[in-house]
Amino acid sequence: MFSRLISRKDLRHLGRAARHPGRAVLRLALRAQLGRLDAAEERRRLLAYLSSRFGVDGPALGREYARSEFSGWFEARRSELERFRGPHRLGTTGSFGCEALYLLVRAARPGVVVDTGVLYGASSSHILAALERNGGGTLHSIELGRNEHEPPHHFFVPAELRRRWTLTIGDSRRELPRLLDRLGTIDMFHHDSLHTRAHMTWEFETAYPHIRPQGLLASDDIHGAATLRELFRANAFPVFCGRRGIEYDTFFTIGVGTLTPSRGRLASRLKAG
Repeated sequence: MFSRLISRKDLRHLGRAARHPGRAVLRLALRAQLGRLDAAEERRRLLAYLSSRFGVDGPALGREYARSEFSGWFEARRSELERFRGPHRLGTTGSFGCEALYLLVRAARPGVVVDTGVLYGASSSHILAALERNGGGTLHSIELGRNEHEPPHHFFVPAELRRRWTLTIGDSRRELPRLLDRLGTIDMFHHDSLHTRAHMTWEFETAYPHIRPQGLLASDDIHGAATLRELFRANAFPVFCGRRGIEYDTFFTIGVGTLTPSRGRLASRLKAG
């Protein structure tokens, strides 16, 4: 009787909570924080933001995504991951964050995007799907790596989208500076790797000089904490944006900042160098 009430997914969660009680506390704290937010209202705010910031029809983009073949394929693929018999990590970006990235890229139309923390490709695939719908752009991703028995990093990335994608396997501490030096100037940076305050801040600081004026700085898990010590401290994303004078907003789990045009001289120096 008891086994019928608890799914395999629930049992996996319980097992991991027993092995890692600290992570379980952090997960409960995040759920409590997100529980105070209305996802439907956050989505409405996001669509209004896209309309006013980029001069697009935000609600129309939302309908486009909901009706797209890609979104249907992705949800079916997410169900396949839940049934995967081998080991897989709990870290795939949620539905809100994935859709938000798609809508943001569709609205802002960046040409060169860099993201960190691919895992099985959920957020990266949404960036790629939006670039494909825009008719241009490339995504450069950095991922630490995986266990050989896990799903591949392109699990959520359809084959037809991979031509716009360059995936680098390695530690972002080493690979991100190299990648940014090769690219010079980028249009958007999205953080979704290690969510400690120190690492998030380091990635933001590293990417910041390479983002063009009016380019985008985005981050997932802006309400989360990586350690119990960080649980009662402000997340690194709003702190960094405040320190750098970056205009930003947050929508449920994702933060989006727009860099000011006054940074044009810095971008010019990077191109010249």
